[in-house]
Amino acid sequence: MYSRHKRQSYRMTQRQRWMYRSCLLGVLIAVMAFTAVFWYFEMKDRIPDEIVLFQNRMENIDFGIPFTQVRVDQSEAEVAQVSIDHAQKVGKHIQFSMGGPLAVSAQKCGTMQGEVRLFGWIPCKKIKIDVRKQTKVMPVGRAVGLYIHSDGLMVLGTGKIPVTRGNEKMPSYNKLQTGDYIYEINGQPVVTIQDVTKLLQKNGAGKVVLSVKRDSAKIKVRISPVQAQNGTYQIGAWLREDTEGIGTLTFVTEENEFAALGHGITDADTELLIRLQNGGLYPAGIDHVVKGRNGAPGQLAGFVELGRDNKLGDIQNNTSLGITGVISNEQYQFQESKSCEAGCKQDVKKGKATILCQLDDKVQEYEVEIEKINLSSEDNKGMEIHVTDPELLKKAGGIVQGMSGAPLLQNGKCIGAVTHVFVRDVTRGYATFLENML
Repeated sequence: MYSRHKRQSYRMTQRQRWMYRSCLLGVLIAVMAFTAVFWYFEMKDRIPDEIVLFQNRMENIDFGIPFTQVRVDQSEAEVAQVSIDHAQKVGKHIQFSMGGPLAVSAQKCGTMQGEVRLFGWIPCKKIKIDVRKQTKVMPVGRAVGLYIHSDGLMVLGTGKIPVTRGNEKMPSYNKLQTGDYIYEINGQPVVTIQDVTKLLQKNGAGKVVLSVKRDSAKIKVRISPVQAQNGTYQIGAWLREDTEGIGTLTFVTEENEFAALGHGITDADTELLIRLQNGGLYPAGIDHVVKGRNGAPGQLAGFVELGRDNKLGDIQNNTSLGITGVISNEQYQFQESKSCEAGCKQDVKKGKATILCQLDDKVQEYEVEIEKINLSSEDNKGMEIHVTDPELLKKAGGIVQGMSGAPLLQNGKCIGAVTHVFVRDVTRGYATFLENML
């Protein structure tokens, strides 16, 4: 009896060991699978969607992304006359690694499509190689005034109109939307809120037809104005006219085209990008700097010299990556002696850099540290920077509002522009890559 029980106990122990080992193996496989998936997506995020090269300029590229190779159709590479150090021919393709330094040059402008593969055989991501005309820019860093004429009157929202004691009406509710732009009433163009008011009083209580731009479409909206307690006819919509402010001019090209801000001009209430009809760039002066502190970013306080005679140039585009246009004032136009090469994403390195900005009556250069780089970023937050310059910290506390657009310089190239400040730590913020602004 004792011997049989002992053998049975031993067999149960063996089964338990087998189950235990099976569970460990299952956990190990799960951990390895999770790690592999995590690593795959980590690699994918690190790979840029686009590589920009400048014509006739040797680029020393080191993405530092191991186990990745780019495969490009050989015929496309030959058309652009792209030369890549250590590239290999694989059938009708050329293949090169993203894991180490490469010497790359291109003789003709154009675009090539490539495919990134892990270990040379696992498809990971499509990538565009864009060869552009070699570009020089003149970094500026001066404070400028921005005046934007919006493409119609922006609708901020709809509201209630008191018509009699205790009685309210909402004629625009579910008809107009936040972000709509009204550009005509009954076929008559409207540019100011005063234009709208005059046409509504002339129309009276009858229906009005509003010509509205909504997203990329133009629509007609019919609304019946109501007479408010004060006797005026209203449609119950909050409207915004033109926008003005102070920002920093980033650079001017050899063609006297400029870029500024590094981010778009948005409405303060809706945070939507303002649709531009036209706009102007004007001189600005800085009276003083409201010093920033954690939780309360500071700002540049100053004035804008508006007027036709003071106009520096025309604003032609307002995008999420900044405003662009043409400089007409000779004092602000391109000067070869103040120019430098435009840097690409692959030129940006972690470590010391400088920014140009105006905190008083002149532009100065201040030291910063580039702490993080996101090569796959397509927005205005491709780099994280840290202000280290004692003078800038003393004057402003770090990055302040109005500094957006301050050019970022490293190794003799203009590589980007300051775009945002971290509210929790005003000594740190985001910067965008210069190639995004070109």
